[in-house]
Amino acid sequence: MWKPRKKGYTIGRLIWVPRTTGEMFYLRMMITVVKGPMSYEDIREVRDLQCETFRDACFAMGFLEDDREYIGAIKEASEWGSGHYLRKLFVIMLLSGDVNRSAHVWSESWVLLSDGILHTQWNLVKDKELVLNEEQLQNLTLIEIEILLYVLKQLGNMLIYEERSYNIQTMKDDFVALHATLTDEERGIYHKIMKAITTQNGGVFFLYGYGGTDKTYMWRTLASAIRSKHDICLTIATSGIALLLLPGGRTAHSRFKIPVPTLDNSTCNITYLEESADLLREAKLIIWDEAPMANKWCFEALDKTLRDLMSAHGNSDNDFGGKVVVFGGDFR
Repeated sequence: MWKPRKKGYTIGRLIWVPRTTGEMFYLRMMITVVKGPMSYEDIREVRDLQCETFRDACFAMGFLEDDREYIGAIKEASEWGSGHYLRKLFVIMLLSGDVNRSAHVWSESWVLLSDGILHTQWNLVKDKELVLNEEQLQNLTLIEIEILLYVLKQLGNMLIYEERSYNIQTMKDDFVALHATLTDEERGIYHKIMKAITTQNGGVFFLYGYGGTDKTYMWRTLASAIRSKHDICLTIATSGIALLLLPGGRTAHSRFKIPVPTLDNSTCNITYLEESADLLREAKLIIWDEAPMANKWCFEALDKTLRDLMSAHGNSDNDFGGKVVVFGGDFR
């Protein structure tokens, strides 16, 4: 619906939406041409035909190509490439975000993409008499494509790669040395936080202590424990000086892209599909040192962003999207 501006006379405009946002991108495309819609259904209606998705509506309007070039590329590559190569090619096409109708490309080329799948199953069951029907062959091919999608997506994210590039044995040795010298109180704190990480049901902790009470020692112990398992621990500090004491430390504004100035309605400048979003979703633990030095709106911006990013996992109602977050600092 149209709403008059509460102040000023600036003409409003639709913000830019990247193609990788999926249906939102196609919704924006339709909004620019459909006149007087009263509902989302009106926007998806093209020449008295009710389309199921905004993407289908864009196809009906003639805005999108039919992906023939991608189908042709797979067919051409099949003349010299193996089935495994074709599946990798298909995954790269999907990750590029340029394929308009991935399901259509799949239906037109799945026979080529399934090349070698049956032979692999023969080797697994040691039975060359094994016969797979069309549905079984498609499902096995899709499973391999899903695995390739996950692997290539993780390898393609340099932020995740960087956070998982720690030497596992070095992290294990550091953890053994640090954990052995914890006091009984510190060991109790450690186990309480690690229990929350293990269950992954979320948890927000605040470790209070003045300078010299070994807060940094606790951060190093937790970080080495997480990284020794090849998991991701993000170590954050409010100030640039404090982060120098943290292994792999970054400032909060740098890591979370918190806007400056930060207002009560601010959110982090992280979109749902970018690399920073994937990094936050993969993180097992977030440590924020010198937290009392930051404005409360910084924490609220991170909370709102994590709730949004973790909504697909059903954690939009949990504090910080169900992530385990440990704050630390000294109010003095």
